[in-house]
Amino acid sequence: MAGNRLNFLYLLFAVLSVAMLLSSCGERAKFSNSVEFPEGIWSYGDDFENVFEVPDTSGRFNLVLDINHSRDYAFQNVYVNIHTHFPDDTVVTDMLSIDFADRSGAWHGNCRGDNCNLRVFLQQNIKFREAGEYNVVFEQFTRREDLTGINRMEFKVLPRE
Repeated sequence: MAGNRLNFLYLLFAVLSVAMLLSSCGERAKFSNSVEFPEGIWSYGDDFENVFEVPDTSGRFNLVLDINHSRDYAFQNVYVNIHTHFPDDTVVTDMLSIDFADRSGAWHGNCRGDNCNLRVFLQQNIKFREAGEYNVVFEQFTRREDLTGINRMEFKVLPRE
């Protein structure tokens, strides 16, 4: 009887330890927003807008874009215009080429089944200069009006730990 109780306590301790470990591993985003593209088509005009508040400028953050795309995506990369609207009404536009595959055609990121997940670090270890409302807009900027194979995008502001 004492052996069964001891085994039960060991099992309970192991289950609770694993549960605590798993719950502490998740990302704690200060901001997260996602968009799904119907039928995996990102068209001109389907801008991905992200509005978030920065109340305190003392922390450091990573700005991340997670992209889910099809293995049938026909190109090695995608060009994106990123329009950043700052609290003082300044707007900065940057063009970014995001590589999905290397020159041999091997996908970057994590691929399972028909889809791949790619994490793009847009900026790392940044400090916001001013408190207030920020707006980050991603605009498809390729030669094709309809870009087939982009399923989902998620923008995150992650605190540095």
